[in-house]
Amino acid sequence: MFDSFVRYKAEKNRLTFIRNCEGFDAPRLENEVFPDGCKTEMDIEYKHGPQPLKLDIYTPIDCYDAKECFILIHGGAFVYGFKKLDQNFGMHLALKANIPVVNVDYTLMPDSDLSQVINEIFTAINFVCGRYGFKKIHTVGDSAGGFLAFLVAIATRNRQICQGLWVSEEPRATAESAGMICPGIVNNAKEFPGYYFEKKIDNKTEQKRLPDYAYDLKLLAESDGDLRVCVIAGEDDFLLSQNREFKDLVSNAVYYEGRNDGELKCHHVYPIAHPEWPQSVKAIELLAENAVGRR
Repeated sequence: MFDSFVRYKAEKNRLTFIRNCEGFDAPRLENEVFPDGCKTEMDIEYKHGPQPLKLDIYTPIDCYDAKECFILIHGGAFVYGFKKLDQNFGMHLALKANIPVVNVDYTLMPDSDLSQVINEIFTAINFVCGRYGFKKIHTVGDSAGGFLAFLVAIATRNRQICQGLWVSEEPRATAESAGMICPGIVNNAKEFPGYYFEKKIDNKTEQKRLPDYAYDLKLLAESDGDLRVCVIAGEDDFLLSQNREFKDLVSNAVYYEGRNDGELKCHHVYPIAHPEWPQSVKAIELLAENAVGRR
């Protein structure tokens, strides 16, 4: 009975969340103006099968034979979203850092779980490293994508964490930096969206148990002092307190908190929705600097 109630509540919240996101994103996408200066490769299939997964690559026109790239992971509470949402931001980031940005789709929950999502992102990493010769990667993402950006980056650098997350895919590159835009830091395993982080095995009651750090990134904050971390927050972001708490735990973190300015309200994931805003330009500069300038 309890499980049925939790499932009902999570599903209700999931559907409400998706409707709200669609209402916000549809007009935004219709009015986007992309920056000049990027070569785009769109809808490259990196995982084949009945439900193939695709990625985009945005490369500055004056960037040749790059040996590193960003892996861009969209947000959406793990249950909503697609790479198109982050295209404009990704092109701005590529131009600022002068390296390619790989914008990745992944299977949304509840059709996946956290382990599957990370395995798919590793598959995308291996695909672009093999095809384009990238030797280094930098993860970046917004909201749930920021959560994944940090977790994926740590997992590429620590095989024990990979095993704890039930990740079998071996990454061909190690992340040097993680960029987190208004990230969620803590998820409750019994509430949306954390309820979907684990899937039952073969329709049995037994589950692949994930470690506590899969739900709470604060438990990993001090685990890797060499990973360069950049946290972007906003004055009107509902996750601001989580972002402040997390950056205080990461000793080397670069932190930027966009402040409201008139009608420019630094809401949740404002650099994704409005990469041309002055606050977003500053955020993108810091994400680029954290990746390619803080060696």
